[in-house]
Amino acid sequence: MKSTAQPVSAQAPYFEANDRDFQVKVLERSLTVPVLVDFWAPWCGPCKVIGPVLEKLVREYAGRFELCKVNMDENPMLAQVLMIQSIPAVKLFMNAEIKDEFVGAYPEPELRRFLDENLPTPSDTAAVEGIRLRQQGRGEDAIQAFKTVLEREPDNAVALIGMGHHHADQGELDAAKEKVAKVNAIELDRLPDAKKLAREFEALKAKLFLLEPMALAQKGAPPADKPELEAVFLHSCELAMQGKMADALAGFLDLVRKDRKFREDGGRKGMLAVFSLLPPESPLIDSYRSQLSSILFA
Repeated sequence: MKSTAQPVSAQAPYFEANDRDFQVKVLERSLTVPVLVDFWAPWCGPCKVIGPVLEKLVREYAGRFELCKVNMDENPMLAQVLMIQSIPAVKLFMNAEIKDEFVGAYPEPELRRFLDENLPTPSDTAAVEGIRLRQQGRGEDAIQAFKTVLEREPDNAVALIGMGHHHADQGELDAAKEKVAKVNAIELDRLPDAKKLAREFEALKAKLFLLEPMALAQKGAPPADKPELEAVFLHSCELAMQGKMADALAGFLDLVRKDRKFREDGGRKGMLAVFSLLPPESPLIDSYRSQLSSILFA
């Protein structure tokens, strides 16, 4: 069976997948958007009942999830792997895992309840879009998205993180810390791309770790017990916020070598903060993590 995944649109409310391409079309796709999979067969009467309702709902929910259909007669391997014994079987995939599922032709009100209980809210979707806009450099559009969401849901975790980044970037550290304190990190786990959102949260906390000592020094904080080490620490913080990550890591690593007790292991904590600001695939992480380990476990 030849099938091509398509975005949900007026022409194609669903796409099809099979044994060979399920990994890419469903599991990998579910990392960024929930994918509802309808496992059906042409001879199945209840499948003919629920199918059109699912197509109606995917249009109505307008991007909150995508609908995929898998013909069980033509894809026995998926039936075996997913232990499907009865159809219609409907499974919601998110972050490459089954988030929830049911068997049988649920009536439309039950389908709506199933979707509303499991899908990100419209506010979550809008806030995640704000994160994407921010990453694209469209700061003003992102801020407006976050503000709009927070007006409706003051505790929305993604919008709080987004606004926290904005405040931190503006040097408004108290406002940023206030946003961080309100974030319920557990809320991120129920959203697509949960790992990426968690990294956004860790990056925000890392920014605050690096920015706060610099701000206190500018305000004339009392001199440190070891001014030569404090100078290295503050300079490394500054380098990190300037994007000079290798130099910042080298400075923090030097502190680890010289004094683990300084700022309660501030050199190691500084390195971890920089790791949080780097892309996860950055070679700097592996290189400096190895150097750090060789010192800690020497």
